[in-house]
Amino acid sequence: MNEFIEVKPISLKKGKGAFAKIDIFKGTTIDIGHIVLIPNKDFEKIKDTILFNYTFTWEDPKTKGEFINAIAFNVCQFINHSYTPNLRYFYDYKNQTIKYVTVRDVSKGEELTVNYNGKVKDNTPVWFEVE
Repeated sequence: MNEFIEVKPISLKKGKGAFAKIDIFKGTTIDIGHIVLIPNKDFEKIKDTILFNYTFTWEDPKTKGEFINAIAFNVCQFINHSYTPNLRYFYDYKNQTIKYVTVRDVSKGEELTVNYNGKVKDNTPVWFEVE
């Protein structure tokens, strides 16, 4: 179990979300998600499945384009998108992980969010309607 994150339902449309179990200070690493690379040929097979909603772009130059997408199988999959996030993520290509770090103090009970565009202040539209 994760000491910082509690997963609970939000709505039928939004699904589940990750929430702070405790008050968390700015700069705290709250989770490190281990990823599984998805071969490009296999990615085509999951595009029309629910798993597609949990994939993300993984542009490790060392894989030479063979694995453009990945999926993580841990609590970080429930961290939703926001244009005013309280987290930021960092890719670690060597260890094939994603680290989630708070960008400000987070209160107990607050939903934990990241900007799916990769940068905290990037307001580029995402592929779904933002609530």
